[in-house]
Amino acid sequence: MGLIDVLLLDLDGVVRHYDPAVTEAIEKRCGLPPGKLIETAFQPRLLHAVTTGAMTRAEWVTRIADAVGRVAATAWAAQRPAVDRDVLTTARAVRDSGVRVCLLTNGTDRVPAELAELGIVDDFDAVFNSATIGVAKPDLRVFMHVLRTLQVDRSAVLFLDDSPGHVRSAAAVGMRTQVFRTASDLTGACSSYGLLTAGAAHRTE
Repeated sequence: MGLIDVLLLDLDGVVRHYDPAVTEAIEKRCGLPPGKLIETAFQPRLLHAVTTGAMTRAEWVTRIADAVGRVAATAWAAQRPAVDRDVLTTARAVRDSGVRVCLLTNGTDRVPAELAELGIVDDFDAVFNSATIGVAKPDLRVFMHVLRTLQVDRSAVLFLDDSPGHVRSAAAVGMRTQVFRTASDLTGACSSYGLLTAGAAHRTE
């Protein structure tokens, strides 16, 4: 088994999490049917536009408001995610061993500001944001962009995402992969590749 030189993580659903109960409460308070906010916000064409940079996050929220009302859309957009501290602890340990830790997110133009607000910008060697790249997961081109930018062999990248479809695409370009469900999936994958052992320290020598 070859060495892993880059740990590549998805952002939403892996490093940070939004509480679905908050969305449910907003829907109830605003008289919306359950699931309406998510259905509206993640309508495929709308989501594709905002995650490939064709639309700003502000414009996205306005479009959501057109469908569900300004109060609901504003409340939904203003909710604060929580950082998965177990994931962050593991990522820091891997990075301390000399392995680069990077993010690959289907994000909006607000991702840099959001990471700064969470205080985790300095925990990653690079942030690959689909809104900046112009291509979003699961498009194979976004993974090839990462490989070219990092100048790393595809088999030397370990990628974790909570979307099985995104994981399949990463595997298709030759990356090592693991579907993320809980922080234990990350620690398990990193341990299996020797990223959390003293043996990984040779990368810093």
